[in-house]
Amino acid sequence: MNRLFILVLLALSVVAAPLQADEVATIRAAVEGMIPGQAPDSIKPAPVAGLYEVVYGTRMFYVSGDGRHLISGDLFDLQQRSNLTEAWRGKARVAALNDNAASMIVYPARGKAKHTLTIFTDIDCTYCRKLHAGMKEMNDLGITVRYLAFPRAGIPSPSYDKAVSVWCAADRNKAMDQAKNEDKVGKNTCDNNPVAAHLAMGQSFGISATPTLVLDDGTIIPGYLPPQRLLQELDGMRQQ
Repeated sequence: MNRLFILVLLALSVVAAPLQADEVATIRAAVEGMIPGQAPDSIKPAPVAGLYEVVYGTRMFYVSGDGRHLISGDLFDLQQRSNLTEAWRGKARVAALNDNAASMIVYPARGKAKHTLTIFTDIDCTYCRKLHAGMKEMNDLGITVRYLAFPRAGIPSPSYDKAVSVWCAADRNKAMDQAKNEDKVGKNTCDNNPVAAHLAMGQSFGISATPTLVLDDGTIIPGYLPPQRLLQELDGMRQQ
């Protein structure tokens, strides 16, 4: 009986592999027809039978095996009470941030770092300036802050030009401090400045306002929080 059961399983696996490959090919043709010129990064079975995860950067869709139906939204595991799609997004955001770590402007925590906070910032944003005014306190509380540029007015714009001047400065931290204090920063340009790439990444995260904070696990918190309240939120989320 055991031998028969194993043979049946082997036979099913031989049949399933070509079927899955056919479905992936069907889905690929369907989505590439819908989004010309953009091939998906990956297509693989979803946790729900009959659905596949189709990934474009930090965005994921669910598509039926016949390539006919597409679901844009979140998939929840009701037993685990968890948002499977958002958990995936968090990991994708972390990977994207790590790929751009070298181009961030970093204000390291003093002493042992408790948290690392990545902030999409606009030079002309009032609440971004207010957040930056608490930088010393955040660093003293053990929070490392990493800045990415997000000029909300887009490209081209005065906000974009200011961000480029900061990121292309010889001392980027000093230039950022000056810009946040509304002091004049000399016009700087440089080859391959990262501002446009930062903006595109933020948009791929669904960000439209500043400041937007991204936590260690990829969770997004929009808006301003004072340093002590921010530390409470970070500590609380880590304990969840």
